[in-house]
Amino acid sequence: MKKLLLFILLCIFLTPVCPAMSESMLLKAGVSLSDQVPKGFFGTWKIKSVMTYTNNKKMFNEVTTDYWNLSKEGDVITLSNPMSGAEASVTLEDVKGNQIKFSHVVASNNAKMFESPTLTLNGENFYGTDKIVIEKYKNGEKISSDVVMYDISATKITGRDIIEMLSKRY
Repeated sequence: MKKLLLFILLCIFLTPVCPAMSESMLLKAGVSLSDQVPKGFFGTWKIKSVMTYTNNKKMFNEVTTDYWNLSKEGDVITLSNPMSGAEASVTLEDVKGNQIKFSHVVASNNAKMFESPTLTLNGENFYGTDKIVIEKYKNGEKISSDVVMYDISATKITGRDIIEMLSKRY
């Protein structure tokens, strides 16, 4: 009987504290996904993309070659193109071992572009898929949606990310 009474009292006294405890435990236990990204992903890559599906062949190239630089500062991962000067922060969706999935959205009044690559690191190379969806709008209503899927493969060009290289003082 004493144990039951003690249990009930503990439940009553700890109930108001439990939500606060669980919130603080969640914040303390939370691990940033960016900390889980293998360091081998960071650097400059030569990317080859080969189309596997599209609903609009006129809009997308069947094969492309591009350059990506993946870098990290704090918890922010940035994908930039050293050739075009384009740069964007990406949102990590998932990290499992040597595989990462991220997304990026660009929106204007008349269009939205969603991109979601899934990449698997294999030494100085990675491979994966990239899905791009471009939605067009008129007067706030979606009038079209163009989709393309690419198989991608990449070879590392540099071993360290460009931000790290530029921040070092010689």
